[in-house]
Amino acid sequence: MPKFEAGMESMLDMFVFETGDLLEKLDDILMRTEQEETIGTEDINEIFRTMHTIKGSASMMGLQNMSTLAHAVEDLFYIIRDDPEVKYDKPGLYELLFASSDNLKNELDNIQDDDIPLSDFTELEGKIHAFAAQMKGESAPAAAAAQSSGGEDISHLFPDDEDESILTYRVTYQESCAMPSARGFVLLRNLGQIAEVCSTMPPDLDDDSADDEIKAHGLIIKLITDDAKKVLEYLEDGINVEKAEQLHKPDKSAQAAKPAPAAAPTPQQAEKAVEQAKAEQAPKQQAKQAPKKPAEKHEQSLITVNLEKLDHLLDLVAEIVITQGSVTSSPDLKGLGVDLDRFNKSARELKKLTDELQDSVMSIRMVPVSTAFQKMNRVVRDMNQKLGKGVTLEFEGEDTEVDKSIVDILNDPLMHITRNAVDHGIELPEERAAAGKTEPPTVTLSAGYDSGEVVISCRDNGAGMDRAKILAKAKKNGLLTKPEGEYTDKEVYAFTVAAGFSTNEQITEYSGRGVGMDVVKKNIEKVGGKLLVDSEFGVGSVFTIRIPLSLSIIDVLSVQVGENSLSVPISSVREAFSCKAENYILDPDGNEFIMLRGMCLPLIRLNKHFGIPSDIEDVEKGIMLYCMEQDTGAVLFADTIISDQQIVVKPFSPLLSDYPLKETGMSGCSILGDGTITIALDVNELIKPFIKDSK
Repeated sequence: MPKFEAGMESMLDMFVFETGDLLEKLDDILMRTEQEETIGTEDINEIFRTMHTIKGSASMMGLQNMSTLAHAVEDLFYIIRDDPEVKYDKPGLYELLFASSDNLKNELDNIQDDDIPLSDFTELEGKIHAFAAQMKGESAPAAAAAQSSGGEDISHLFPDDEDESILTYRVTYQESCAMPSARGFVLLRNLGQIAEVCSTMPPDLDDDSADDEIKAHGLIIKLITDDAKKVLEYLEDGINVEKAEQLHKPDKSAQAAKPAPAAAPTPQQAEKAVEQAKAEQAPKQQAKQAPKKPAEKHEQSLITVNLEKLDHLLDLVAEIVITQGSVTSSPDLKGLGVDLDRFNKSARELKKLTDELQDSVMSIRMVPVSTAFQKMNRVVRDMNQKLGKGVTLEFEGEDTEVDKSIVDILNDPLMHITRNAVDHGIELPEERAAAGKTEPPTVTLSAGYDSGEVVISCRDNGAGMDRAKILAKAKKNGLLTKPEGEYTDKEVYAFTVAAGFSTNEQITEYSGRGVGMDVVKKNIEKVGGKLLVDSEFGVGSVFTIRIPLSLSIIDVLSVQVGENSLSVPISSVREAFSCKAENYILDPDGNEFIMLRGMCLPLIRLNKHFGIPSDIEDVEKGIMLYCMEQDTGAVLFADTIISDQQIVVKPFSPLLSDYPLKETGMSGCSILGDGTITIALDVNELIKPFIKDSK
């Protein structure tokens, strides 16, 4: 890799970000248009502009291999853009485009590692040039020779019915000229003093594509003058002009003698030339019109911000939340013995502003989950090419917005789960036909919110999971910890995300080794999320990811247990109530239950669960919290409620990693306003022993 000077790091980061974004959009266009009969004009122009931008940016960064590859693809689409009727092998074209996109993406991944050399794209570029030559009806060697000699067919610039007094010039601008169309405006305005400008190519210098066309083919100017030499000298002296030349009408007899078929204009080019000639013979008054003035510039309303700055801003908000709680809950206030109405009013206003600040910061970090979903199009497309399953990928709720950090977390899990759905879930066409399935094979990614969590699911309409087969494999692998008959469906399906578990008898490049899904599960759980599996044999399977909307600041109900403070996420609490003696049940096995509106709910005494000494044992004296997770409810018993508030959840120290803190129901810790430490609870882990199969 080229050595980047200190101070260019920000430019490199911007290049990687912007080029990566362009390549993602390119993939979106390719995925959308691959099965269409032809590529639309707008898509052709967009691909051309994308590769042109990458070519220039890469060249500026000294990455000539990326620049040259992008230039080769740009040339392909110049041919298609110039002649929409040109014939070509569309599947072959798209294989080259996807290969180019993949190579450029891989280079972006390696770009910041000085130990990795620049990739050599010569072979791929050769294939692209050969494909371009085939499109133009040339042999590859002839095309290369034409490219090296600068040979070019300009006959279309000289219609047969054109006035002989009209002269044609071409102005080529330097590569470093960012906006050649703007330079063209200035050049033409002053040129009007010594010549009569008839027309230009491109005809509208205010058009969005004008810069690209001028950079690719120069600015063509048709004019009438008595001093051709003076005009040429004036054009050569223009700002950022690299070359100015007068073009002359080709000798048709000489052209006819040339053996190369590409020298003669195609029927499409001839038709285009006639149309252009008619346009150029428009009324003289129209021809004399001065070029349009540039459109009024508007200030850019979007900026790019480094994610580290947003992380730092969120940390500051978290510290403000802690400090606010420390001020409003200070024990010093209790001994003042004065009226604190004014202070309390200001405290409420401060909390309101703090909440608004937090919401604003979080909204800045929010991005649509579609940024992760769209990447799966390519995964499914490539697997269809190799497996021949013809799977359709559909999206639901892709506009759902989540924190940027969550999208980053979702990328790898979604890729594994989507691959799993296509490889394991969807049957081969003959198998679906034998099963009587007429609907197309489909994998659906959906997103939404539920109880303060973002819920991402991947469902397929494939073969579903064979409960007996999974259980047998789990038994063979020694994963069973109780008799087979005691396992619920959810417990059985959970084996599919266990380490080393796979029911695929044949190993492929996509699956069969039993690695991946267990790592996905662990990574999701590290950020307080959950991975749930459900299935129906013969119908399909669903993998669901649930992750907290905010990974740092959460709303909690803080309760007192003995001398300790515990915080329960409000998203899990359905109701807080006091219990009457007649609603308390103790079964013969010593299990405790609470009756609540006809529901018999298991009772979890937080003091006994965590081994915390407490003087409150009577259910009538404490406080009950009815909590719900995964359609299962339970009642938590604590001494009293301290307050409802926001806390900043901090992970436990790595020194405590040897202790099963998460497994016992603790997700992290925080500092309250009075300086005491509270433990944030994971309700899902607390009530996990009571979760029953919902089927």
